[in-house]
Amino acid sequence: MSEEPAQQEQGNVENVDGEASAAPKPGDSASSPSPEKSEDTPKAKSKEKSSKKKRAGASGDVVMLNGHVDIYVGKPLPKYDVGEVKAYAASNVKGGGNCFALVCEPYLVPRVKASEVYPAFVNSSLPTLVSRGSVFWPPAGEERYVMVYKDILGNKMIKHGATQAMGWKQEQVLEVLVKPMVGILQDFRDKDFVHGSIMASNMYDGGAGASISKILLGDGLSTPCSYNQPAVYQTIERGMASPLGRDIPTAADDLYALGVSIAVFMRVHDPMEALEDEQMIRQKMELGSYGAVTGKDRFKGSILELLRGLLHDDPLQRWTIDETLVWLDGSRLSPKQATRVKKAPRPLIYNDKKYFYLPFFAMDMHQNPPELTRVVESEELEQWLSRAFEDDEAVERLENGVREASQGGKGSNYNDALVANVSMALDLNAPLRYKDLRVTAGGFGDALVNAVVQKRDINPFVEALSSSMMMNLVAFSANPNLDKGALLSKLEDCRNYLRQTKVGYGIERCIYMLAPEAHCLSDKLSKYHVRSPEDMLLAFENLCEKGQAPALFLDRHSIAFLSIKDSKSVDSFLYDLGSPEEYKRVLGNLKSFAVIQQRAKMAPLHATAQAFMKMLPCVFERYHDQKIREKLTKNIERFAKDGDLAKMAGLLDNEDVINRDFDGFKSAMIEYQSLKKEGELIAKRLEDQDSFGKETGKEFAAIISSVVAGVIILGVSFMFLTGQSIF
Repeated sequence: MSEEPAQQEQGNVENVDGEASAAPKPGDSASSPSPEKSEDTPKAKSKEKSSKKKRAGASGDVVMLNGHVDIYVGKPLPKYDVGEVKAYAASNVKGGGNCFALVCEPYLVPRVKASEVYPAFVNSSLPTLVSRGSVFWPPAGEERYVMVYKDILGNKMIKHGATQAMGWKQEQVLEVLVKPMVGILQDFRDKDFVHGSIMASNMYDGGAGASISKILLGDGLSTPCSYNQPAVYQTIERGMASPLGRDIPTAADDLYALGVSIAVFMRVHDPMEALEDEQMIRQKMELGSYGAVTGKDRFKGSILELLRGLLHDDPLQRWTIDETLVWLDGSRLSPKQATRVKKAPRPLIYNDKKYFYLPFFAMDMHQNPPELTRVVESEELEQWLSRAFEDDEAVERLENGVREASQGGKGSNYNDALVANVSMALDLNAPLRYKDLRVTAGGFGDALVNAVVQKRDINPFVEALSSSMMMNLVAFSANPNLDKGALLSKLEDCRNYLRQTKVGYGIERCIYMLAPEAHCLSDKLSKYHVRSPEDMLLAFENLCEKGQAPALFLDRHSIAFLSIKDSKSVDSFLYDLGSPEEYKRVLGNLKSFAVIQQRAKMAPLHATAQAFMKMLPCVFERYHDQKIREKLTKNIERFAKDGDLAKMAGLLDNEDVINRDFDGFKSAMIEYQSLKKEGELIAKRLEDQDSFGKETGKEFAAIISSVVAGVIILGVSFMFLTGQSIF
């Protein structure tokens, strides 16, 4: 989302007597970037009220989104479902017309940033994105992110799971499918946008039925990119990863998926109908994508060139959108034949199977990790690489991988770490294969979010990040589109975060760094879809209004979320937030919220302020002067009634008040110590009651007698010197 600078206003903070003073504000900063602007990020007072209404206003079977879209909870539209994301009927109150809403799942990160670009496309083969944002979804009892499209799609061309073969003629495919889709991809190229869900089961007839003249393309925003695409639509390298672990797609991946879609519309038989995803990838490796996708069908004419160009397995040889446009204009190109995977002249025996191909062996290593350890330590694998493939670079990568796997010792995770490192060393296109993980560097974050939301074990993710496995994955990768420098830097940062136990760091910070579009995963906010600091405050305000205020607002997840989204709202208070002292944690929460409310110019947060009032006794107790404490409490209560967290925090952080209280306390302590010593002395003397007062009396008598003697001596001396007589 775009950010724009906003000058922070210099407001006065009232002192303990309720008078204005120039006390510093929390998050002291002259200027700072304003939070994200989007439909789902309320900032002004009116937007804040709208958001409250949105959360509480779901009545009956209708939920309103952004004040102008009605979503009908009781009217599902299964034909528009996107996998696990379900569709419902909707209507645009302002613009009119039927719509459909896709209600996103919390464990699947929607493509919110891409949804900001999507409305720029004006293409009759794409449904218009009417609105997007968070709403309270009654069936789930929590907030969900929703994408609302204009309902122009009609019926699916082919159902997901049905036989992927339609037997269309070449001319019909060219007019109805190729030309509209290439036009869409050209628009995408101009905006640097990737759809990620191009497949026959996501294409619609526009309601035309048998007289269809063009195909419409469905949603690509409600789930992580390419999550719902079957393995047949994935390139070899992307297909090896799990659906959530796939790398960030490129325009070349969209073109590849278009090539598969063309083959599906034209072919009569589906050669992969009975195959599992892994078997499909093996077929592509062995036969090449074109041969695996087309099977027994034989295509003639110019469309054959298009298919070979789009389905080329070498990303550097695969046709671009420009080459496809040239072909559409009538020019004939000759795509190179796909290179086959190199086959060894003699096999490697592993797990009682014969392996002639490195990628196949790398794919099966996980089936028997102890056996891999034996093959590696006996040097059978190294000899096979040297003699059968004569690949010195692979041997060197293998040695590095074995060394990296043994860095943590040969404990319980050694075999799994060896599988991961050796697999990456032998197949440069492979994802990370560690325990149950099958992820790429670009898909790691979304897969981690999914595991956290669904309460699965995240230790494999932590182990992969804290070791060198993810770094090796990037370093070994043969993907020409991968920005290795940026990824290695980000992964190194995550390794450092994992070594730190203080709040704001750890695996929580890694989540929001590697999955920047993820909502806040704090358990305290599990019923809300929080995407910005302002959303967080509004969610807590809603909880407080319901009487469900937590004992303390911010936890490790919410602190890490704020630190990544808007570091100036929380980083200055990390020490307080992680302090073992309760009053410091309470002040840290209040100061952080105050900065967000003030910088975003949010409306009063009455319920949150009252919740803070119940937390503040531990802070008030830190003030020693009873009068100051009473005046402080009185003014804080007044600010709390106004819902002004900034003034509450400013008063509690007022150095003049703190110094005045401390100086008075210091003077009182000095006086107390003096009186204490005097009391101790008296008490010591009282221990001997028989002699108590006698010594003092003697001292006073001696002094008095000395004074009297002195006076007499002076008088006598004076009279002697003056010659006067006393008589």
